[in-house]
Amino acid sequence: MSGGERGRAQAGRPGTPVGGVRRLGDTEATFAYTHALMRGRGGLTTSFTVNGVFSPERVEAAVELWLRRLPLLSLRIEDTGSGGLWFRRGEPGPPSGERLWGLRVGRASEGATRFSLSLHPAICDGHSVGRLVRPLLDALFGVPGAGAEEELPPDTDELTYESGGVCGVCAPGPARRAMSSYGGGAGAGPGRGRWTGVVREGGEGVTLALGAYETRRLRDWCGARRLTVSGFLATVLADAFARESGRREVTVARAVSLRRRYAERALISEPGCVLGVVRARLRAGGAGREAVGAGGDLVGRARGHAEVLCSAGREWRPERRAHTAIRRAVEREAAGGAGPELRVTDAGSVDTVLGPHAGRVTGLRTVVARGDGALDGALHLSTFKGALTVGLAVGGPWAAVAERELSDAMLLLHRR
Repeated sequence: MSGGERGRAQAGRPGTPVGGVRRLGDTEATFAYTHALMRGRGGLTTSFTVNGVFSPERVEAAVELWLRRLPLLSLRIEDTGSGGLWFRRGEPGPPSGERLWGLRVGRASEGATRFSLSLHPAICDGHSVGRLVRPLLDALFGVPGAGAEEELPPDTDELTYESGGVCGVCAPGPARRAMSSYGGGAGAGPGRGRWTGVVREGGEGVTLALGAYETRRLRDWCGARRLTVSGFLATVLADAFARESGRREVTVARAVSLRRRYAERALISEPGCVLGVVRARLRAGGAGREAVGAGGDLVGRARGHAEVLCSAGREWRPERRAHTAIRRAVEREAAGGAGPELRVTDAGSVDTVLGPHAGRVTGLRTVVARGDGALDGALHLSTFKGALTVGLAVGGPWAAVAERELSDAMLLLHRR
């Protein structure tokens, strides 16, 4: 059954709202309730600059094609009460339900245009942001087929999950050649990247950016120690979380794309929210600067964290709960008391996703909204043109501490 046929079949169920497409799956509903009850937590904002200046008419025409190609963006979410949350199509008259995207466009600099795309977490995860940006650029630059309609994502609750775990993103690949110290050898020179500092995005979070040269050296440093960059940085922040909250353990929630983990994977298009959220309570240690300096305790803990997360990933199975149970679980989380949690997404490289547009785009960054959790934080990593960007959103009065710990760890390694 295709995505469209499944939607029509579900729309015929008793209690289906007018214009209803399908009920939200477990992961989608969890993100939707969290976003609503925790004031925007989990929403993604991606900003990027495109070479060229475009008239308002051209942008509006491109957006129309974009919406035609991705009907997912024209949906709204409606809470039907006992029937739970449903995706519904927009209808003439006053809008009902929550709009799931927003786009701001403005002049960036001479000959360039700045875009800021906000997406609801129920229709987009950190791994699929580029898959929604690409069709917009296709429409903007008149790529043939820019308006061809794509299928709506299926309800993964109805698909067959294949066992095998999601460990691959937690553990690094084969060890690389060891370096005597990160940053050793020649410094940044012509043609090499450099530390580009801290870029603030609209007050919601900060983005730490490394040049392509330093990104490669950071990956080499981590690879030689059998670490992932995301695992290393998450451990630095977990230490800061624990120290500032007076706790010895921190929950790390790892967002893992499951697009290849279903038997009916051919039905799953890249856009959408297809995640497994793997949680594990991890023991933390001392400050990042002290741990990186000598002794390598931070490295050992990062390896241990990877093993715990991999074990949790192998045991993970999709839940298929009633929406009332999902809402109660989110309400308990919103009430607090469970201790600090750090949510980590490593989206990988977005170059190939953008295809021919990669050369036209600069400054692509994604920040994940943290919501109201006083001791919560979100870490979003992605690579564009070989350069790593780390979106950091942290709640509570110690946001500056988290930012300093993260940048200190990266800078310390850069200066060694």
